[in-house]
Amino acid sequence: MEQSIKIKTNELQPTLVEGLRKYFQAINAKEITISFSTPKKKSLRDETPEEMKLRIEKAIKNIDKNNVSFTGSEFIQLSKVLSGIK
Repeated sequence: MEQSIKIKTNELQPTLVEGLRKYFQAINAKEITISFSTPKKKSLRDETPEEMKLRIEKAIKNIDKNNVSFTGSEFIQLSKVLSGIK
């Protein structure tokens, strides 16, 4: 039988962990799987072709107006994408 327990990280206290350990022993659990989720990071490739086209058109207009800027993290992300292009 499989069961799932979902808790928030701020609820993960030593007393809860100890309680879970005792529970797993009491039900004679043979295996425990732990999974977790993290916030999804925005990627340049997570957009539809239409969204990409609109973004590029907007960027071209900004270049024509000499109005181009980006953050340091955006520069690093762009560098990683461009480094994959040979």
